[in-house]
Amino acid sequence: MFWDIIAELLKGVLRLFMNPLLYITIIFTVLLGYRRVIRERQSFKIRIHWGLSETIRLLREGWLAAFCVSLFSLLVGIVLPMEYIMLVTVLSILFVVSFYYQLASVVYPFGIAFLVLWVTFTQNWGFTLFGFTINASDLKLSMLSSIPLLIGILLIAEGMLVQKYGADLASPRLQRTARGLKAVTFLSKRLWILPVFLVIPGDTITSFVSYWPVFSLGGETYGFILFPIVIGFQQRARKMLPMYFYPQMGRTIVLLGALVFVEGIVSYFYPILGLASVLVAIIGRILISFIYGLSERKGKFAVTPQNEGVVIAAILPNSPAEAMGLQIGETIRKVNGESVHSEEELYRALQQNAAQCKIEVLDTDGEVRLRQHIVFHHDHFRIGLLLVQ
Repeated sequence: MFWDIIAELLKGVLRLFMNPLLYITIIFTVLLGYRRVIRERQSFKIRIHWGLSETIRLLREGWLAAFCVSLFSLLVGIVLPMEYIMLVTVLSILFVVSFYYQLASVVYPFGIAFLVLWVTFTQNWGFTLFGFTINASDLKLSMLSSIPLLIGILLIAEGMLVQKYGADLASPRLQRTARGLKAVTFLSKRLWILPVFLVIPGDTITSFVSYWPVFSLGGETYGFILFPIVIGFQQRARKMLPMYFYPQMGRTIVLLGALVFVEGIVSYFYPILGLASVLVAIIGRILISFIYGLSERKGKFAVTPQNEGVVIAAILPNSPAEAMGLQIGETIRKVNGESVHSEEELYRALQQNAAQCKIEVLDTDGEVRLRQHIVFHHDHFRIGLLLVQ
């Protein structure tokens, strides 16, 4: 019996690889990484992170969130019709191929698919999508609370991913200020895949795949599907440094998810609130993107040239600069005891003592820090610093 259960679970996992959304997301994540590399070379003549960095992190960073969402979905007993999952798949593919990943937030495909079912229910409409007939009967009363609960927990997962990883691959880009000076903005553009176990009713899958694992509960038949939930994120930082901006935005998304989750619980007793909570999720997520985007389009740039020295725009991974703990936005005032005000002066000062690099920096709080590191012959000749001056 034990090995039969293991075999059925493995079959369920293999069904993940039948979903085109998985492969489309991987392909566009590869394209995303190499488009980032092109922009970095245009600004700094060098790439900062490998072109496949986003692809490597695509699944790795979402496993814990996927496990938690799967556990929640199974314990709470959220049941989604296959027609709804098909709508979510189609919408997710459209948002991924658009390359505009503000639209790829998890709330949009799940929320819009819910609204489509709601409209078909209220207007008694129906249509066919890839062999699935979607009509008024697909909206079950239980979905008025189960879908808001799922959207709420997925928004919380999205916010935590943005909070923890949003700044990691934020790509710097040089641009001119209104006074004609160079400045730096940072674009975080990410995709994550969360392979989540979902429960579907009836024999929808077994009618196509006879060996799909199903179980009976209260006279009803259900099946499992491992679904690749795609979470997309895109936001540009300018006024705040990435290390502060993206965690703050992530926390705001988590708060929105918590609000939607609470509304989903209340909708169990007052079903009409389920529709309201989905609208709150969609409108709230739009407002978060708009408000944070608007706030970063105004005011001073966080990374601009300073009279005190040269400003760090980015740091190459695994470089002496990273080992010294230097941070984006800090100002390098002295190198090996010599004051520096340009990139040329900085590297000329480095040659004074090529083996031992001593740097005095002014951090973002206005405090002076001293850093030093042994520079070996195989280290990057510019010790891994990208500067704006």
